[in-house]
Amino acid sequence: MTAENTNNLYFFGILPPFNIAAELNEIKKEFAEKYESLKALKSPAHITIIPPFFANDTFENAIESKVSAFVKHCSHIPVTLNGFGQFNEKVIFVELEKNETLSTFYYSFSAFFTGLGFEITSMNKFFHPHVTVAFRDLSHENFRKAWTQYEKKEFKDSFTATGIHLFKHKDEFWHVIKEFNFGG
Repeated sequence: MTAENTNNLYFFGILPPFNIAAELNEIKKEFAEKYESLKALKSPAHITIIPPFFANDTFENAIESKVSAFVKHCSHIPVTLNGFGQFNEKVIFVELEKNETLSTFYYSFSAFFTGLGFEITSMNKFFHPHVTVAFRDLSHENFRKAWTQYEKKEFKDSFTATGIHLFKHKDEFWHVIKEFNFGG
């Protein structure tokens, strides 16, 4: 199999600005140090829009003009981070306040993406935007310890998302490889 045909793992997400990302990364580091949850450190702080999917290397160039054309008609998205939440006693995240603009973008971009021939699994069709700070490597015992600390802990910040990013998994980490700016 040539490098051109090698399947790689990708996802689309929204990055917060540097100052907020730095705060979120400090929280991730705290989870790694205190609760032995390291996997969240393998990606920048982000809001997932299209969950991980496989594609070959030609995908990167083939998708660029299509995504650019799609997002140039999209408005900037106000985002408010507020508090912490959890999924199934395995994942702890920073919660986002309900946001119709973000939901509308998600459903539009998902339809666009599936229209390109990609499938979003039924498990991932439910959109609950968040920023993961402790991942599935969090043991049940450490989840309980952490959740008692974070369940009522305050975290509030906001920003305006000005684009979407394409991430690629390489060398055990997620890297931003392309940024697509919204039209305004």
